[in-house]
Amino acid sequence: MTVGHVLWPDQLDDTERARLTPGVPPDLDRAPDVLVVGGGIVGCAAAAACQRAGLGSVVVLERDRLGAGASGGAAGLIQPEAHEGIDPPAFVEFMRRGLVAWTELQATWPGGVGLLPLERQGQAQARVNPLRALSRLATGLAGVATGVGVTSIVASGGAIQTLETSIGEFRPRNVVFATGIPPAFLGLDLPAFEVKGHMLCTAPTALASPGDLATSIEDGRLLMGGTLDVGDNERVVRREVIERMRADLVSGLPAAEGLALDYTWACFRPAHPDHLPVIDRVPGLSNAWLTSGHYKTGIMLAPATGKALADWLVSGSPSPEIASFSLERFAAVG
Repeated sequence: MTVGHVLWPDQLDDTERARLTPGVPPDLDRAPDVLVVGGGIVGCAAAAACQRAGLGSVVVLERDRLGAGASGGAAGLIQPEAHEGIDPPAFVEFMRRGLVAWTELQATWPGGVGLLPLERQGQAQARVNPLRALSRLATGLAGVATGVGVTSIVASGGAIQTLETSIGEFRPRNVVFATGIPPAFLGLDLPAFEVKGHMLCTAPTALASPGDLATSIEDGRLLMGGTLDVGDNERVVRREVIERMRADLVSGLPAAEGLALDYTWACFRPAHPDHLPVIDRVPGLSNAWLTSGHYKTGIMLAPATGKALADWLVSGSPSPEIASFSLERFAAVG
């Protein structure tokens, strides 16, 4: 989730904002070929990939509004090369696939997804307003419902038969759970938690961004964050953290001393202990998949994760590129 005053909604027009809360369409398919649980950027990207793969009817269920979780408070930066030498090579390569997939979505999705290319130190990068990307993805999806909570599943014969929700029963052919933290009703012994991170955005300025410390965005604003506030789970924006961030900004850019901060917020990123996502089939269920724990890379990886899941549903087997993200890695150390 996200708390505080977030920049991204203020950049949207009324139509874009309305697309984030479509409610429950009267003709919503209760027996879709693919049901995606979770309306964050990963869930909507997975739904888009399944729809484009020709997997039949695709429905997204979100208990709040689209992007109500960590997606709506993320920085929206897509910078694979910034992770080179920090994260495992296979993970960085998957991030590069994410950038390629974002570029392809921008070129082919109706109306694009609002991708803005960046160029920094000769490296290919990009960014999005996460809520604009979600709004535009939702526009091209056939079935999206918000305000719908999934409460339980009924499985038999090694497959999900029904999902119980706040608006009644669904009988999907396949299910993708993209809820950030795995749903408790799946009964998985999968360690997962949230890591809080603060963000800030300045008033418009003519000042140039001081290197990697901040990113210059629309109106000349400087976007900065996010922090890693491990152990702080309170749903508040910490003034002392924001002031430390401001001090770091002024240290790197002294002219920013009197610059106002128009937006300050904190988001809670879903994570697993190794900070790698899970992209896998749910154990014991032949028609259910899980993607969770994207931590700080959810925006960057969303379309690559979605495509990997759609390819798995089409082919019946996972691609080698997601071998590092299986659930088995936790069983091996447990």
